[in-house]
Amino acid sequence: MSKIKTKTRFNFVDVIIILAIIAVIAAIVWIVLVQSGTVSTEKTVRVEYTLRFTLVREEYATYVKTGDTVKNSSTGNDIGSVIAVRRPEKSKYYDIRTTVDEGGEQTVQVSEYPNLYDVFVTVASDATLSNSGIATVDGNKILIGSPMYFRDGLFAKEGFVTAFEIKNN
Repeated sequence: MSKIKTKTRFNFVDVIIILAIIAVIAAIVWIVLVQSGTVSTEKTVRVEYTLRFTLVREEYATYVKTGDTVKNSSTGNDIGSVIAVRRPEKSKYYDIRTTVDEGGEQTVQVSEYPNLYDVFVTVASDATLSNSGIATVDGNKILIGSPMYFRDGLFAKEGFVTAFEIKNN
């Protein structure tokens, strides 16, 4: 018996299949690296956010000044500089009960604390912007209602984000 040898050749379809396999492997490696944090797709942006501090005693309301560098009171890291301090407003107390007038209108009783104030501080900082568009400063998400630990000299309190704006660099 004689052996017949046939030559095998690469054709165009084989090249396409090999390139597709390489592309799939590269995509899987890229996704794994991005999710593990090895490849960062985040960028740094400038953000301005306003923090609301409630139930602040009158003598402490004046401690925060424009131009001060502020820190995260939990980590000690800088979280920006104060660009505006809104005049303190009396803290309000909202009763849990409603009253109904003769027209059927319901209202909530609102009272003010005598020596306690709400202080609004606007801070400018560099933030990391994720792929999903969420800015973070020192690991804190800058979203409406997000808590943030704050220290400026003798004033240290937990505040909540009430407004923010991502600035174009």
